[in-house]
Amino acid sequence: MERRNFLKGTLITMGSLLLGAKAIHRFLNDKEPEESPLPPVIDRIHQGDKKNVLVIMSAGTRLGNTDRLADAYIKGLVERGHSVTKVYLGSMKIEGCRGCGACQRFAHRCAIRDNMQDIYPLFAECDTVVMASPLYFWTITSKLKAFIERLYAISTDDKYPQKDFVLLMTAGDDNDTTFEQPKRYFHLLNQALGWNEVSVYCAGGCTGCEELARQIGKENLENAYQMGLNL
Repeated sequence: MERRNFLKGTLITMGSLLLGAKAIHRFLNDKEPEESPLPPVIDRIHQGDKKNVLVIMSAGTRLGNTDRLADAYIKGLVERGHSVTKVYLGSMKIEGCRGCGACQRFAHRCAIRDNMQDIYPLFAECDTVVMASPLYFWTITSKLKAFIERLYAISTDDKYPQKDFVLLMTAGDDNDTTFEQPKRYFHLLNQALGWNEVSVYCAGGCTGCEELARQIGKENLENAYQMGLNL
């Protein structure tokens, strides 16, 4: 007992330098602390009587340029009377597809048990999918790519449920070729999945994380709002 009390005292004194707070907690409490996974963030913004729209916001930063662009679009959707659900992929744990093929053998149930399981029902009931992404290394975010990969679980003979599709993107660059790669990818994606491409809006010239404040042009927000009204 005396030896253990001595060790406890030593850890308390030196733990911050040698082991860190988590190790001290384990030693003093004789058990592992519970790990708390990132909670899924799903906002059912509006219940309307028209289309059911699922907005997938894949930026890791809330209230950033992509989030604001998505909200401007959502504002138009709500005023038009559509039902809107917004999902924050950045606050979720979603792996990419493992290519295991289990979903095709076992009733189209993905073997990966993560927050994608919370999105599958929302995807099944929506009419329109809106994907919002900043431009990271000339393409969409890894979280959004993982979401798209995991849709394979619901396919049958490479056929997918019919959806209308909208793409919203932001970037710091504003050149003719800035969004060339992701736009090409989504054109091919729509063809492969058999979706109906409704609209694509890319907002370049935004101020990103390199600056003190993130800024997106008011004209981009107005344009996205008008697009939402016109869906």
